Amino acid sequence: MSRIKAIIAAALVAMSFTAAAQFSQLGSSNQFMLKTEIGYAPFMGNYGKLGDNGYNLSHYQNAAGLNVMAGINISQDWFLGGGVGANYYHNFAQKEAESLFGANVFVDFDFRPIWKAVMGVDYQPTTIKWAPLMGARVGGSLLFADQMLFTPMLEAYGGINWYYAHGLRNMEHNWHSLYATLGVAYMQQTFFLPIRVGWRW
Repeated sequence: MSRIKAIIAAALVAMSFTAAAQFSQLGSSNQFMLKTEIGYAPFMGNYGKLGDNGYNLSHYQNAAGLNVMAGINISQDWFLGGGVGANYYHNFAQKEAESLFGANVFVDFDFRPIWKAVMGVDYQPTTIKWAPLMGARVGGSLLFADQMLFTPMLEAYGGINWYYAHGLRNMEHNWHSLYATLGVAYMQQTFFLPIRVGWRW
């Protein structure tokens, strides 16, 4: 009887070590994440109510921008966080187009389907290098003009991730990536076509 108990105890210990090793490979399901990106957003069209001086950006201004975001990487696939951005609105082809600066504050959400499942157990193979990306942003846009102008900001985007750290054996930083996106954004009574490259870590 004692021999059977010893075998059962050994099996339980082995199972606990296996579970601990598996957990250490996967790590926490949620991690803090930073994203930074630069982009250029060509003018697409104005929409909204005309003011005394026309639209807020009434001379076909394009936008060059820098964004920084911080949030939570959820189960490798999801990101939810907040961000701030700076924009430079310009149109060098029109002399009457005034160059202006602006700032954005927004909530950023994206989804990167990189996990696989085998027999109900999720894991991420170290061979994954590329994954699609889709996301959205909601917030506010501030334009530094003679009168400060604040409008809602909406954006939807899609793109691709390159997981440059996919081969790390400890699996701790395998969600680090460089990415490129293309989207449609609305702010300051104007639709833009933002093209961005970024880094998440």
